[in-house]
Amino acid sequence: MKERIYSISEEEYAALAVDIKGRLTSPCYFTGTVEIEGRDGERLRFTASLILYRRSVPDITQYDAHDTIYAVSPVWWDFLCEGDEGIIFDDFDFAEFRKHLIEEE
Repeated sequence: MKERIYSISEEEYAALAVDIKGRLTSPCYFTGTVEIEGRDGERLRFTASLILYRRSVPDITQYDAHDTIYAVSPVWWDFLCEGDEGIIFDDFDFAEFRKHLIEEE
């Protein structure tokens, strides 16, 4: 049986980042799981606890879209790509993913 490696696209990294930003319960912390569908129906699941560093956070209980994220530190993370045949090896790169979480000013 030939093993395949799923290559994560820029669009998939971006979609995962958008999902995380949409599920923030705190402006500076994310913990949870986001899942998107891959280009051929695979399940791409990212589970993490992340610390988000923002330029300005006057009130940590309220999120303001103008408080841009300038850095991200993972406390813990895991990425899983799963298809009909089970778990698929992938080339997920946290450094590449981080670029999609950081917001430009």
